Amino acid sequence: MSDLVLVTGALGWLGFSLVKALVKGLPDIEAFSQPRNNLMIRCLILPGQNPESLTNLSDKIEVIVGDLRNPQDCDRFCENANHAILFHTAGIIHPPRVSEFYHINVNGTQNLLNSAVTNRVKRAVIVSSNSPCGCNPHPDHLFDEKSPYHPYMNYGKSKMLMELAVMSMQQSGKIETVIVRPPWFYGPNQPPDKPYFSK
Repeated sequence: MSDLVLVTGALGWLGFSLVKALVKGLPDIEAFSQPRNNLMIRCLILPGQNPESLTNLSDKIEVIVGDLRNPQDCDRFCENANHAILFHTAGIIHPPRVSEFYHINVNGTQNLLNSAVTNRVKRAVIVSSNSPCGCNPHPDHLFDEKSPYHPYMNYGKSKMLMELAVMSMQQSGKIETVIVRPPWFYGPNQPPDKPYFSK
């Protein structure tokens, strides 16, 4: 019931859909059909990205330009966010260099959580992946939250290390955390490769 929500990766597929839902509500879900009138939304976007699609949604959206790899940018994003809810949807999947998996998905998340704790953010909802668990050993196998780590390639390893950092922060008692592991996504504004794979 916070009056402030923070969203990283706000121009990504998931981040933008989340911001739009916060502004307009979700008509098909009764509990979320009406948006919160007093809710302010602070969005983090990368330098060079155009904020207009966000600012055109609502005058209750504040856009912060920054990079998770820069602790000072994370501090600006989380400034005066006492009791806010943080949705961390930013991350990198196809970097030009393998090291960026770790600089962004791991170190960037740690920078963000450190700033969130300093500014007394109440809860952080962190988007991970199914990749930390790797591939199913057989077609009818199901992963759950107790499945052991068996990361798939460097992307999966970076998300595994990110999850471990998040759980360590949770265990410290300094912030509430939730890890979400979406395995795939599809829908309006999806990247061009998604229709091919979902046929």
